[in-house]
Amino acid sequence: MTTSPRRAHSARAGFSLLEIVIALAVIAMIVGVVAIRSGGVINKGKTSKVMQLVDTLKQASAQYHADTNEMPWEYSAHTAVNRRLSGTQTVAGWQGPYIEAPLSSGMHPSNGTIHMYNTSVVNGNDGFDLDGDGTNDVTSNACTLYLSGITQADAQAIDNAFDKGIPGTWSSTGRVRWNSTNSNLFVLVYF
Repeated sequence: MTTSPRRAHSARAGFSLLEIVIALAVIAMIVGVVAIRSGGVINKGKTSKVMQLVDTLKQASAQYHADTNEMPWEYSAHTAVNRRLSGTQTVAGWQGPYIEAPLSSGMHPSNGTIHMYNTSVVNGNDGFDLDGDGTNDVTSNACTLYLSGITQADAQAIDNAFDKGIPGTWSSTGRVRWNSTNSNLFVLVYF
């Protein structure tokens, strides 16, 4: 009978507890970096969504104003009579619709309430200080986009996109106003 020599058994099999902890720490750091970077992408996406909407509403409002000599409004979740840009109207000179679809919560960056008013003074907003000198420059004859439930981080990102470099407090100067009490955001669309 021949016996085969025993193979040398590895002195070490598996992973030590320290190696597992180190691997988990590395994975946690990678997940943290990805989460931080994706948060920035989400904010940029929300900001971009608002900027595109404001641009669309600005063009539509300018055309509506040129056709009817009136400032339009567009209320989400209302009847056609309250949708001057998207609903069929009997207003003299109306050549719309001026936007493809009525405003809806899906156009809001956080799915909240969204309206466009035909005034700059609405829901506690007293107008817009465009140059940051402490005096409201636009207090009438304007279209204002109203967005409810906007976080401070999102409001600051939107403000920075529209008003970067304007002196004064970010939440109360320029084309963007944010009310911290009720998280309402106002953007001057057309004046």
